[in-house]
Amino acid sequence: MKNKLCTVIALALLLATLFAEGCAVKEEETTAADGTANATEADETAVPDDLPNSKFSGRTFRVLLQEGGQSDFFTENHEIAEPVHDAVFERNKNVEDRFDVRFEINVDGYVNVNNRIKNSVKSGADEYDLCFVHMVSGAELALDNDVLPFEKLPYIDLSKPWWDKSIKNGFSIRNNLMMLNGDISPFSFSITSCMYFNKTMFDRLDLEYPYELVKKGEWTLDKLIEYTKGITQDADGDGKITPDGSSDIYGLTSWHLDVPYSLYYAAGGMLVSKDQDDVPYYDPQLDRDTEIYGKLYDVIITNKAFYATDMANYNNVYKLFTDGRAMFLDSMLNLAGSMREMNDEFGIIPVPKLNKSQPEYKSFVNGASSMICVPATVKESDREYVSILIEGIASEAYRIVTPVLKENYLKRKVTRDADSAEMIDYIVRNRVFDMAYVNMYDGVGSYVRVLLSKGSKDISSAMKSYQKSAKRKIENIVKAFDKSLQRG
Repeated sequence: MKNKLCTVIALALLLATLFAEGCAVKEEETTAADGTANATEADETAVPDDLPNSKFSGRTFRVLLQEGGQSDFFTENHEIAEPVHDAVFERNKNVEDRFDVRFEINVDGYVNVNNRIKNSVKSGADEYDLCFVHMVSGAELALDNDVLPFEKLPYIDLSKPWWDKSIKNGFSIRNNLMMLNGDISPFSFSITSCMYFNKTMFDRLDLEYPYELVKKGEWTLDKLIEYTKGITQDADGDGKITPDGSSDIYGLTSWHLDVPYSLYYAAGGMLVSKDQDDVPYYDPQLDRDTEIYGKLYDVIITNKAFYATDMANYNNVYKLFTDGRAMFLDSMLNLAGSMREMNDEFGIIPVPKLNKSQPEYKSFVNGASSMICVPATVKESDREYVSILIEGIASEAYRIVTPVLKENYLKRKVTRDADSAEMIDYIVRNRVFDMAYVNMYDGVGSYVRVLLSKGSKDISSAMKSYQKSAKRKIENIVKAFDKSLQRG
């Protein structure tokens, strides 16, 4: 133990010295994917959607977007030489040509999108065929008979790879799924949680990059704790560790509205379960969550991560990393684009698992994510048409948009190495949706964030304090859902 501690201290001192000297780091060459890898990816995107060869005589397909999520469709009717935009444009054009339709796109603030759908349904107007809504605020549409269950849309096939496979956990009750997501929303993919690491800092400390750990299923919270232990330090010698200092260093830099959720859900945390009839119930598992939270506490509190809880420090979360003063950054995939000017080399990996026995890496989806829904005013006679178009858009996104999102934007242009490119698939294919987060964000769904902000370890009392209110909230959601289905 003594030797290990001495090694950590020595490495930390070495890091401080090298950081102060501004030691140069050689640029790593980018490895191009070989023909076999390209062929495999092409085969994966060649999954047929099994849709009929229907033509709709130039019919209009009406789409409503939330502001901020325009990348799900974009409003320009031409290419602009930006890869993701042009891939979405190509997707839309291909679907329009395939089915002989024309897209009509409206954009509004996310609160207004909800209201427009509600008002449209209440008045009986038939104004939209497909809506992209805010994940958290949009969930209430399912409780007031405002949207259709996707089970009533005959050509939506949830077994296809372009739909999130765990989506029913967060948005289905009694096998009625009111919100859906997957490749159809590039905006949603872009705000999936991930972890960045500073390769230059790893090189200075003579540490192996975590890529092989990820591939072997051994990238765990214990490994993150091990990496970050002893790294946070007062490198400028002024007696304090602050993000405003010229050279103080952190093991991890993070934002309080991201990292509690990304770490908790990546470790297999979940607050709502389902019975055999797909009815949700509040299901706190104290032993499991105590283990998870204990490790989160060590990462954030014990190892002295930068854990920003106010807007005054929001920019420091990312600046610390881009300035080369943090080993890890917890954030979302879309941040990669803002790191183009970062001097240090960096990599992208999934958020760590709880332990090696956990079968998959899991990724939290930020609450601002788009979700798709279909207004309840879509007539029964139009459901075949609407479902064919939605499935067609999603499958074409899987073939055209997602590869560009990963390859051109997140891989070659930004991450600068082939290993990070492979990591993207670990991140986006196992995304997590929890009904507690979606419907109780200001309650039990945020208990980890509240405890970390207090620096508290008392998880038992916290869980107990939420028990009655959380149980009642879930029961009320089920009742409202049932009433909605009866009215429908």
